[in-house]
Amino acid sequence: MRNDLLAAKERDLRPLLEESSEILDLDYVQTEAMEDFLNLAWFSGTRSGRDQMNARATEPNPDVEAVLVSHLKSDFKGLMDQSAETLNLTVPRTINMWNYLHDAWMAGNRTCEAEMMALYIETQSDVGEEARKWLEEKDETD
Repeated sequence: MRNDLLAAKERDLRPLLEESSEILDLDYVQTEAMEDFLNLAWFSGTRSGRDQMNARATEPNPDVEAVLVSHLKSDFKGLMDQSAETLNLTVPRTINMWNYLHDAWMAGNRTCEAEMMALYIETQSDVGEEARKWLEEKDETD
């Protein structure tokens, strides 16, 4: 699962880094810092996604929104403050930069949920055997 998550991180963040660097008109040092902040935002989103999935799996009536808000307050708010201080952009560009960090956070959140669901499905069923049966049934009906 680790390799899948790292590949997903690269897939999710590469376009955000390229676009944000261009749109925000970042220099080399700022681009490096932005990459770090995008990574931190993405990992914060994955931690939130993990905790949301855990709440769904272990609580009878999970308050998934409370888990999400808790992570936004504990992780993301500090990340926003630190990124604004480090990159030192104008107010409009800072707000735009925060949108990119939010997109990275959401991507991490969705990726974690998808990867955990895929792992659950893999451990609870024999996907290969189900596919073989489906193909055999399809051949019989054709």
